[in-house]
Order: sequence, then C-alpha cells, then structure tokens
Amino acid sequence: MTAALRADLEQALGAEHVAAEDAREWRVSPGAAAEVAEVVRIAGRHGAAIIPVGSASRAPRLRGVDRSRVMVSTRRLDQVIHLDETSLLCHVQAGLTGLGLEKVLTPRGLSIGDYPPSLLGSTLGGLVAVRTPGKSSARHGFFEDAVLGLSAVLADGRTVHTRAAPRRATGPDLARALCGSEGTLGLITSVVLRIHRRPEARFLAAFVLPGVDAAVAATYLALREEAATAGLRVLDAAEAAHWYGAAVCGDGEAVVVAATAGPTDLAACDRDLITSAVRAEGGRDADLALAETWWKRRHSAEPWPGPPPSFQLTATPARLCGAYHAVRGAVTAAGAAARVHLSRFDATGAVLFVTFVDPEAGPVATAPVLTGAREAAVRDAALTAARAAGGYLFGGRARELDPYLQALRAALDPDGLMNPGALVG
Repeated sequence: MTAALRADLEQALGAEHVAAEDAREWRVSPGAAAEVAEVVRIAGRHGAAIIPVGSASRAPRLRGVDRSRVMVSTRRLDQVIHLDETSLLCHVQAGLTGLGLEKVLTPRGLSIGDYPPSLLGSTLGGLVAVRTPGKSSARHGFFEDAVLGLSAVLADGRTVHTRAAPRRATGPDLARALCGSEGTLGLITSVVLRIHRRPEARFLAAFVLPGVDAAVAATYLALREEAATAGLRVLDAAEAAHWYGAAVCGDGEAVVVAATAGPTDLAACDRDLITSAVRAEGGRDADLALAETWWKRRHSAEPWPGPPPSFQLTATPARLCGAYHAVRGAVTAAGAAARVHLSRFDATGAVLFVTFVDPEAGPVATAPVLTGAREAAVRDAALTAARAAGGYLFGGRARELDPYLQALRAALDPDGLMNPGALVG
C-alpha cells in the first residue's frame, strides 16, 4: 500500500518533489493548484491523511493518526498571480510568505498592512487557514478580514473558487468557512487579498495617565471619535518600569504609547484625537523616546526585555478594567505580583498580557518570573478571577460549537482525510 502510494505521488509530481519522512509519511511539493488536487485524489484512493505544512521544514507532531500521511508543502506555490493597483487587490498563491509579498508591493508604494514582521514570516495560506486572534493590525483589522476570495481543494479533489466581487453581487461566503479551518475543510491554494497604499506619514506619541482605568478610558474615547491607530499600548507602572529600565511614571500611574499612519493630514488628525482624549482623562505628555523604543521593538528584530507573559486574556471594553483589577487582586492574594500591559484595542475589546513575578525577590519591575507549581497556582487564581469579572482566555474557542464543526467536516470529508486531529478531534 505505502509503496503504491509513493509511486503514484512520484508519477504525479516527479520523484524530486516527493520525500520520505518515515515509512508511512511523505512530504510532497506540488507546483500548481492542479497538482495539489491530484495529490488529494491520490491520498484519498489510498486512505492517506492530508496534512498541510506550508513552508515548514519540519513535519508537525501528529497524535492519533494511524494511517499513511502526505505532508503537502506549498513552498513552490509562491507566485503573485495578479496585482490590481486600481482596485487594490492582489491574487497570490498560498505558499508565498507575507514578507515575500511585501517585497513585491513595497516598490509600488503598496503594503499588506501594518502587521508585525514576525507575523508576516508565515505563508499567506497559513495565515488564512489558522485563524488565531493574534493575527491582527490595529489599523487594518484581523488578517482574514483582508481575504476577499480564495481557491481551495476539497477532500474529494474538487477545487472551489470563491469570487472576489462587490458585496452586493455575492451570496453565502464559503471563504469565511475556509478561513480558520486549519486545512480540515479544504487545502487553500491561493487567496485574493485587499492591499493598501503605504502610509505617507507616521507619528508616534507617548503619555502618562493617572492609572490604567484612565488610560483605557482615553483609548476608547479616541476610538469612539474614530481615531485609527497603527498601534497603541497601555502599560501599568510596573510594566513600564520593566520595559524602559527606569520608573517613567509614578506608582499607580500608566503609560500609553501610540502610533498613527496614513496621509499626513489624516495621521496628524488621529494623533491629535488621541492627545485630546488623554488630556480629557487627566494625562500628560511623556518622553517620545518611549514610543520610539516600543515601535522599534515591534517592527524590528530588537528583542523585548524579559520572558513572554505568563498568560493572556481578553474582555469587552466595559469589562477590561474590572478584569485588570480582578487579576491584580487575585495575584496579590496568592502572594505574588503582576506586571500588565494591554494592547490590540478595537471596538470589541482588548487583550491583557499578564506576567507573574515573585515580589520577595526584588522590585516588581525586575523580579524574576514565577515558574513551576507556584506559577500554576497563581495562574489558576488569576484566571478564575478574570472569568468572574467577565474576561475570557485569549484565543479560547467556543467548544459548544464543536458538534456543528464536526457535522460540517463530515459532510465535506466523510473519510476524515483532511488534517485529522486539527481544530476538532
């Protein structure tokens, strides 16, 4: 069976594009959407699982997949099919990385959007197929919002094309179902993306406010006035001291750093809206170097100070401050301390990034991060308090929808060939 599968794959793609990972696993590199469809049909005939891997050099670890596996790499699907500079649309194959597309767009004064470079190192197919909440831009929204159409191969080898047409001309949007499906409903081969003009100007600003509550209030006041930021972050006093190496604000205060971009007049207007909102909440200007350091770290290879946050949670605008105080209170009651910053603000809420530290080992700004059993106990207490205050674990999925996802997968892939074990086991 396995020898016959390999022979069929080599006949379809050429032996140089089929590599054995182990006795029951092969990595294939199709060079066209039609070859992807043929690979899926071959795998279906042999009962082998299809595992999309993008341009990854190493195969993912699979659990509970007791069958032959075909790892489909899209690294050869890396071409821009069509670029419409009038409509600001770009049709591109799924194996091109975001950074690769930016190299094509930049000389033309265009861009995918204000997404961090660390995000754009992934393939476009991977960015669309794995719909995680971290793939977002303050100015341009979630990455999948830029998808206006796509092509994908279904489990039976058929190819579906969703149209990039004016909204008034479309019916149900299958592209929405394929976005975030992790290759379980179809293997994405190309996407049509909305792109943007590169900003004419960019302005940075930094402020100190009386506290996190005032900083959040100022942020949402500016957003209600329709300020469109390229990025904005709120840091409590301990986090600000940790980031910048000195006490840049007093105990109980908070720092806000922000960036605006676009046509010069519009970017300046957005900056002024933020400044006005800060003033309304009792804030004052801070050293511009704070914002410059933040933006440089966000968009370059310069490392962030210290380890990653201990956990992340999200809440609606009305519950953000309550969740923040609930977490801080729970951490203190558990004999620890926390540093917190908030970012990814939009109309639906924001994300709190919380780091647990040991206050007995030094100042909170520089104290070591908790680990092991103590960190786990503090995390549980903080999560319980956050949920009671209306917070949600960042990236958590609504498990009550699993029966519907399973029914959809069963209808499109009755033999369970497409990325088994992903999304819903």
